[in-house]
This record gives sequence, structure tokens and C-alpha cells, in this order.
Amino acid sequence: MPRALSSFIGRKDLLAELRRRIGAAPLITLTGVGGGGKTRLALELAAQVHRAYDDGVRVVELASARGGDPELLAQVVLSAVGVPDQATTTPLETLVDYLRPRQVLLLLDNCEHLVEPVAQLVRAVLGAAPGVRVLATSRARLRVPGEVLVMVPPLDVPAEDAPLDLDHESVALLVDRAEASVPGWRVTPENWPDVVRVLRRVSGIPLAIEQAVVRMRSMPVSLLADRLDDVMRVLTANDTTAVEHHQTMAALIDWSHAHCTPAERLLWARLSVFEGGFDLTAAEDVCAGDGLAADEVADALAGLLDKSIALPSADRSRYHLLEPLRQHGAARLRSAGEEEGVRQRHRDHFRREAARLAESFAGHNEAALLAAVDADMANHRVVLNDLIRDPATAHAGLQMSVDLARTRWYTYAGRLPEERLWLGRALAATPPTADPLRASAIALDAWIALCLGVERELVARRVDEADALAREVGGPVPAVTFVRGAYAVLALGAVDGVELLRQAHEEFGALGPAFAVDHHLAHIMLTVSLVLLGSREQAEPAAEEFHAECQRLGAQWGISWAHWCRGVVQTRWGDPVGALDVLIEGLRVQREIRDKWGPLWSIEALGWAHSRAGDGSAAARMLGLAHGLHRVTGVRVDGLVPFAWMTAQAVARAKAVLGDDEYARAYAGPAESVEQALAVVLDEVPAAPDLRPGGLTPAEWNVARLVGDGLSNPEVATRLVISPATVHTHLTRIYRKLDITSRHQLITLLAGLAD
Repeated sequence: MPRALSSFIGRKDLLAELRRRIGAAPLITLTGVGGGGKTRLALELAAQVHRAYDDGVRVVELASARGGDPELLAQVVLSAVGVPDQATTTPLETLVDYLRPRQVLLLLDNCEHLVEPVAQLVRAVLGAAPGVRVLATSRARLRVPGEVLVMVPPLDVPAEDAPLDLDHESVALLVDRAEASVPGWRVTPENWPDVVRVLRRVSGIPLAIEQAVVRMRSMPVSLLADRLDDVMRVLTANDTTAVEHHQTMAALIDWSHAHCTPAERLLWARLSVFEGGFDLTAAEDVCAGDGLAADEVADALAGLLDKSIALPSADRSRYHLLEPLRQHGAARLRSAGEEEGVRQRHRDHFRREAARLAESFAGHNEAALLAAVDADMANHRVVLNDLIRDPATAHAGLQMSVDLARTRWYTYAGRLPEERLWLGRALAATPPTADPLRASAIALDAWIALCLGVERELVARRVDEADALAREVGGPVPAVTFVRGAYAVLALGAVDGVELLRQAHEEFGALGPAFAVDHHLAHIMLTVSLVLLGSREQAEPAAEEFHAECQRLGAQWGISWAHWCRGVVQTRWGDPVGALDVLIEGLRVQREIRDKWGPLWSIEALGWAHSRAGDGSAAARMLGLAHGLHRVTGVRVDGLVPFAWMTAQAVARAKAVLGDDEYARAYAGPAESVEQALAVVLDEVPAAPDLRPGGLTPAEWNVARLVGDGLSNPEVATRLVISPATVHTHLTRIYRKLDITSRHQLITLLAGLAD
């Protein structure tokens, strides 16, 4: 649920009716005039009833979804629901599979421009998921069987000669907003008639009231009422066909438009091409020109902010237009004949931005680059779609697809199937010529398919296709070298893939700073491959070198992978108990930067470390949690060969400690999301009291109990499937924690505890 930025006013009776109906009706569509408060009402209703749904509320904002593409619509819904789509099913199938067993309220906001694809999606979901209820806002009905259409009327307004009464909903809203934004203003018996005139002229439409309050910052309410009378009379005098509330809203927005400066009007219209928001740099780049100089954009934007036409983010780094105001601007842009020119500048800006983000990696700015892609992904999607569907610009669409893939945002955000969707579309739209860009795009597609656990033979064919094209091109294509090495290591467990990854690392490095992000990714995979398949003499220095490099760069995502590599080295050859701390630190970094991919690797590795340390229960819990994440995210880390080897060994050790039945009981159920899994690992406190003496860890307690039973170090190691050196390390810590110095003292202490 998004946080409400203002208080909710009125609608008590309508809310009560909706609360009664929503439990029985599978689909309720709130309809009414734009600006009539449908979204705010839906959010308030969802906030009031969310406890009735075991799996909560999911809010899906559709205003920025364009084109009516069912696949992209399902992608948007999947992202809002928090489930990455899976490579082996369509996005809609994945959504339906996820929702089928759940009790969820799905709030679909601003559906009117996507009525048919939204209706298809809703029919599919409601037909398969009996516990799901859908609450939609739309100016047009969805025409889905069982749909209950609820008109959201304007707020009630007082009669012309009504006495002062603050209980009217429209009065309450105006007073609340005016007292907050107009210093010292209060409703009084003297200004009450003018307040009534204002509310009656704007017909109680919430957005119109809020826009009227903006004017109260610069004029008394009496003058506002006079001017509203004039503007409504002029703008609606000859219109006998429009619905009254549409007339009112259009008239008020037109009046706001008339009170803007010429620069503000131009900017308002041109800002309508942005999807999901914009920053000042983008506004200057896209909206300047033809009557609006670049150095005038900031002042014009300030004017729109002052008039509440544009709204800022909390830190004022980004801005957006409310949807009715954006649509008004778009209509003005079309009528001025400027739309194609501004959209071309929008396309050019985000093509350049995608290339800049792919080429600007310096390490310390890694998280900022990923956040920048995330903030503008709605704009990137629109541009990609426009470029790819036009044969004249399809090659530019392929380049942009590759640039965005190189940023690694799709991996970071858990949106790997979407990356394949764009790459696949761009490749299909361009001729199969032999050039490095096409070979790199196919290689990226193969890499993502490998990460997603797509059938190995299909990935192999994709790798071969990229390799054949690279040979035809002549000269090295580093992306192809990289995917060949990654495939050998991860899909085959072949050591010769290590050298291919080393070669890719060198090839990317030779291309210079513009390919620093690719060079860094190759370094990650080279180190991972050595940690998983190399000897200790190879892996340990590689992990330390990579850790030092990431610290030098200040690359947070890279540092999380350096922790993973060092933790796995300690798990395999050193101190598995110490490895737990290293891996947990990596998980904390991953949570801090909101990484959706790395935690799957880290939680699985925690299972390996707990198993090596002799804590079978914790190992089973981590492995179960990781397996559940594979299922709900569609990222099949457990299908990668070296992972499968390590996990099989960990399961064997844990079962040797626990037995099959206890292992099954300890095996954690799946988490609903990566965030929930991170909370389980990093925040969850055991419910049962810790009865182990001296604060011993579960692994140390397992060793101590076996020593107390009279087993030697080699016998303990055999029983727990760990090395004698690890047993010795545990005993050293046990002695220190229990303040004893010998095996005999430990046996005596444990015997006393048993008594």
C-alpha cells in the first residue's frame, strides 16, 4: 500500500457500501469523472479491508502502461505484485499460478486506456483464483462477468442559501486543504457564502476543489468565486452535449491553463510525453526548444509546482503530473501539432540515457546507476516499444535493449524474463546480419536464459548461435566469450570455462572505460567460477583480490558478491562458522541496495556453511528457504551444476546429523518474496529459549554433545560430515565460551547438565 500523502475526507456512506459489497463481488469497478477521487477512494477502501485478505493488498498503477500489449501489461502487474515472471511460462500464466492459492485484493488503478487487455487479465485471474478480489478504477467499465459498477459521485455540496455547516464533504475537503496551504485562512460566517459559490461552481469534484484551493493562495475566496463564475459561464455556454461534471473539470483545468504563463503552458503540454515521472535534466532535454529555452524550463517547472499542476517527489529530485492534468497536456500537445517532435526528443533522450547508464560505471556510483534505471523504466519501456515496432528504428531498439541489459538492472530488480522479452523482440525485428551488436544481444539472451534455468539444450543452441555469429564477424566479441565461459562453468561444471571467463575479463578490459560494467561482471563470474570449481590455492587469492578491487571501486553490489566468494571459500576449505558471518554481511548489503537476485545465491550458500559447521537444522532451514525462492522467483540457481553439487553435499551432511524426518521438519517453507526471505534470515528471532550452555551455537553444541558421548575428533568429523580441522576450531571456541581448558572438563560439565 502506498503511503497516503494527505488526509482522506468524506465518503463514509459509500465506503460502508463498498466494504459490504467487496467480500461478495469478485470485481468492483469504481467509475466516474477524471479527478473525481476514484483512486483515493480505492486506496482508502483497501486500507480499511486489507486485514480481511490473508495475503494482503497489491496496488497496480496502470496510468503509465501504454500500447495495450497483454504481455507488457502482465509484466507490469507481476512487478507490482512482487513476483518476477518465470522463463518457462507466459507472464499471465505466472501471475495466475501465483494468485491461484492466495487471498489477495488486487487494486488496478487507471484502467480506462487499457480496457480490453485489463479485462482479459481480470477474467483469467478471477477464473482461476477464487480467493482473489479485484478493485478497479476506470472511466469505462471492463465488461467482465460478475463486474459490479459503482459510480463515484462528486462530494456533496451545500445549497446556495445553506447556513454554515462543516459537515458537507466538499466543505471539509476545501477547509482541510486551504487551512494547510493558505496561512491564516479560516472559514467564517462572512466568507461562507463565497465558499459555497466556489464549491457549487466546481461541482464538488475533489481534484477541482484542490485546484481551486491553489488559486486561494493568491486571491481572496470572494474574488475566486467571482472569477470561477465567469470562467464556467464562458467555457460551458455553447456546450450542450458534455456531461456536467466533465464540463466542470475541463473548465477548471482550462482556467488553470489560462492562468499559466506561456512558458508554463508549453512545458505542461510537453511534459505529458513522460511516463512514470521525470527529473529536471530530462525535462530540459525533452521540453526545451521552439519557444521554450532550456534555461527557462526550471522556472516554468517551479511555476507548475506552485500551481500544483506538477507534483514533486519527497526529495524533489523527480516530478509527475496527475493523470487528468497529464491527459489535458497531451491534448494540448496534439492540437498544437507538436506531439511527434516532442516524442522524438523523448526517444532520443532515453536512447542516450540508456547508453550513458551502460557506459558510466565507475564502482562507487553502482547503486545510483541502478536506481536511475529503475526510476525511469516506464519511460525506457515506451521508447523501446516505439523503436522496435518501426522498421526504420528497430536497429536502434536493439542497441537500446543491449544497453539496458548491460546496466544489469533486470538482474538487480529480478526482472530477467523482461530482459529476454525485449532482446527477443529487438532481434526478431532486425535483419540477421553478422555484426557484433547482434552477436552480443544473442549472447546476453543466452546468459539470462542460463540464469533462469531454461532447458539446457535450448541455452546451448543459443550459445552456439552467438558463437557462430561472432566467428563470422571476426575478431573478439567479449559478450560471446563471456557466455561461453559461463555456460561451461554453470551448465556443465567444466573447469575449462574458467579460462574463457578470464579471457572475457581481459577482452572487456581492453575496450576501455565504456565497458567497465561488463569488465566488472566478468570479474565477478571469474571469481565465482574459481571459488566453485578451482582449488583452494586458486580460489582464496582470487576471492581476496576481488574483494580488494570492489573496496577500491566502492561497488556495493560487487562487494556483496565479494562477501559471497570469501564466504564460500571459508565454507569449502577454512572456517564454516566464520563463513556464516561473511555471508550474512553480504546479505545485509544486498538488502540495503534492494538486490533481488544475489540473495538467492547467498541464502543457498548459508545452507552450505551451516551444513559444514554441523548445524543440520539451520542448514535445512536455509536450503528450504532458498528452494522456495527458486520457485516463486523463477530463478533456478539450484539447476546450475556446481550449485547442485554443493547443495547435494550439504543435504547429505544435514541429514546425517538430523535424519530424514527431522530434516524434513526443519526444511523451511517458501517465502512469498525475496524481501520476506531476507527478513527471515536477518531479523527473525528464535521463538524457543536458548538452553545451550555458554551461548554455544547449534553447530558448537552438536560437536560438544558428541565429544560428551566419548567420540574422538575424527569420529565427530565423520559423524557430522565435516573436517577434523573444523572440529578442532569448534572445540577451541567451546572451551573459551565455557571457560574450560580440556576435553575432560567438557565431558564432566556435560554430564552435570544431564543430571
